[in-house]
Parts: sequence; C-alpha cells; structure tokens
Amino acid sequence: MKPITTSLSSPDLAPWLGSNELALIVSDAGEVLAANPAFARKVGLTPETCLGRAAASWCPPEEKTAFTARLAALAAKPKAGTFDQRWQSVQGWLWIDWETTRVTGGLRLIGRDVSRHRLAEGHLAKLSQAVEQAPVGILLTSPTGHVQYMNAAYSDYSGFTLEDALESALPILSEGHASDASYRQFCATIAAGSVWQGTLHCPSKDGRLIWERVMVAPAMDAHGVVSHLLCIRENLTAQRELEDKLARAERRLDDELTNAPGDSLGEEALLTLHGAAAWSHQAASRSKGAQSALARLARVAGDVAQRLQPREHPGARAGAAVQLTLLIEECARSLRPALPAGRRIAVKTVGPVPRVAGETWPWIHALSLATKHFFAGKEPTIAVTLTTRHRKGRKTGAQHSGVVQLEIKRRAGRSRRTLAGPDESLFRDSDLAFIAGVVTQAGGRIVSGYENPWIDDLRIELPAVDE
Repeated sequence: MKPITTSLSSPDLAPWLGSNELALIVSDAGEVLAANPAFARKVGLTPETCLGRAAASWCPPEEKTAFTARLAALAAKPKAGTFDQRWQSVQGWLWIDWETTRVTGGLRLIGRDVSRHRLAEGHLAKLSQAVEQAPVGILLTSPTGHVQYMNAAYSDYSGFTLEDALESALPILSEGHASDASYRQFCATIAAGSVWQGTLHCPSKDGRLIWERVMVAPAMDAHGVVSHLLCIRENLTAQRELEDKLARAERRLDDELTNAPGDSLGEEALLTLHGAAAWSHQAASRSKGAQSALARLARVAGDVAQRLQPREHPGARAGAAVQLTLLIEECARSLRPALPAGRRIAVKTVGPVPRVAGETWPWIHALSLATKHFFAGKEPTIAVTLTTRHRKGRKTGAQHSGVVQLEIKRRAGRSRRTLAGPDESLFRDSDLAFIAGVVTQAGGRIVSGYENPWIDDLRIELPAVDE
C-alpha cells in the first residue's frame, strides 16, 4: 500500500476532520499515517508533523512496548476493539479511551479524553476507602431515614448490618431522642436543609443502650430538595460509663468529707482521696473525651488531700516498709475459710521480692478489698491469683532498687459476669480509689485495671525498698 502523504487525505478520517474527538490512522508497525486537527492540537503539533511518528512516542516510556504489542494484536483482528492508555499531551499526562477499527492499510484510532472521569474514580475510591476505615460510624440514608449504606465501624459497635437495615427498615434516626420535642426539632432542622448535632441513646442489636454523638447533614439535589442524609455517629458509651463511675466516686468522697466529725478526715478517706486523684489522672490519659472531667476530678481530689494531710494525718511513717509477699499470704489465709464453693485463691511469688513502702494495715485492707471484689458475681467457679515478682533495675536513689510487680488475675467459668447494682458499683469504685491511694503513698502506680474495675486484671508497680 502507498503511504499516505498528507494527514487530511484519508477518507477513513473524513468524518472526524471537524470533530473534537482524537482521530489517527497508524500502520501495522505503529507509525502515524494520518491525524485529524484535534489530535494534532492535543499533542502540540500540526497534522502534517504527526506523520511518520511512532504512536508509542506519546506513551509513558515503561508502557511503549506494551502499547505497540497491543496495536499489533488489534490490527490482526477484523473486529473493533477498545482500550485506555495514558497519553502525553501539551496539558500533561491524560487518560485517553481509544476505539480501534481495522481500515485499509492500517488501524484507525478514535480517542476520547477520560482524564476527569478517571480522576473522579480515583478520588471516589480513596474516599470510599477512608469512609470504610473511619473509626466513627458513617451512614447514608434516604430523606425519610431508610439506611442505604453503613460502614464497618457502625456495624462493629451497634451489631447491625446493612442487610438488617434494608430488610427491617431500622429507625436509625428516629430512636434515642430525649423527648418527642427533641425529635420534632431534629426533623425541622433537617427539613430546612441545616446540619443537626446532638446526643442519642439508642439500642444496639443485642438490646444494649449505646450513647452516640450524632451529626446529620442533608445533601441537596439540583432543585434544592433534600435527596440524602449523611449521618456520622461516634460511640460514647465507654466514655459515659467512665464519667458516671468517677462522678459516683466523687459524690462518695464529698459525703465522707462533709460527714467527717470535728472537721477531721480518717486515714482511709485520705488514702481514698489520694487514690481517686491518681486513678482519674491515669484514666484521663486513656480516654480523650473524658480528659477534661477526669483531670478536674484529679485536681480537686489531690488538692483536698494535700490541704488536709499536713493538718490531720501525716500519712505513713517515714521509712516504713512491709514485706508484700508475707501480707499477701496472710490475706489469702484469712479469706480462704470464708470462701463459698467454687471460689479459690492462689498465691504465686516469682523469685525473692524486696520490701515496699507503707504500713501493714493499709496494705492488708487494700489486698483484702481487691481479692474480695474479684469474687463478686454469680459465676459458678472463680479463681483469683495474686502474683508478685521483682524486676531489677538501676538504682535511682539510696533506698530504691528495681520494681516490684503485683498482678491480681481473675479467671471465671463460662458464665458471663453479672455486675452489681449502682450502689454496690459506687462502693467498688471507692474501694479501688483506696487501693490506688495505698499504692500512690508507696510511690507506685496502678498500671491497668481501673478502666473495667474487677473485670480486667489489676496490675500494680511499686519501687522496691532495699533491705
């Protein structure tokens, strides 16, 4: 076949001479035989200067070989084909969607710029991935509240799946409002096209009530009518429970301070104040939402304890120390005779354990409280193990050498633990504060066990006192 000597002479390109679509004819070897003005403009040349160039020259270097092989394969087939390809243009790299047709002497390529569409697809994929991996619940509903999408985070903490929502029309947006008036205000806000924010108390799939911070934003169509609702939900249940526990502990401490005869405070209450301050300070570092309230409680309790201690209670005698392992064994011996069937105490000491700061009676009381609370509940069998070990380290002072670790573990049977009522919970929290006070007075800290008291393992670290 005689090569085409002008880019505008091929009848196979005649329909595209005035078109904005890109059009060119390439030989079986991949050289340009003809090109329309739109293609020439896109690559910054004239139609004539495109002739004889390799079509692959406008592809990324690493894709040229594959592009040439693809053209050869398409040229061998009588049927039309399609493919997309990155293409170098005067505007930079673009995505071109090519449609190929076998014509006399070569292959005709008709291209359409789909860069904006590909870019939108990429952004949509990134957005979809971010939404699916977000740590908060994200839902998309109809204007009437019928769920059309929910992400994994919401399914994880609520128990509901998208199938549940589609099959049973879950009242995601109508439940959990404080009153009918609150719900009416929510509906009016959404109908006006405004964003609504508030706190809902909604049931999960298994019947538990969940506290959620909720934001609902309406999405409008081209006519200004609400077409969808975007709902973002943050699970606040753990934060609310922690705040409630600390509020009950704070009320208990206030009562003890108010009712103390003769404006004096017993050493037990003083240790409880110290412990509440230390406990809430550590808890504040774990829960972002509760940090402000917990830090405030820590400052109040610590300030009250510091003001009262010099006046009434000097605390433990200077230099007082106890052999913790002996006290643990004594505590276990005293509690074992009173244990009902199915309850067992085990004591384990890993190597020789040095003494720790403090006096005997607070430590005995703290160990007894910790052990007894771990036995609370209705499980048929419970074993509590008290383990002590010594972790040696560099001497940081004349008196301290290494760290004594105390761990109290609770192993229950298969039955799920039944928690006690609010009043008993208040005493459990106050007792944990007392234990924290004894530990704090000895220069130690509670490492874990204060977020889910008497369920999670209780781990304590104390500076060892040299013999």
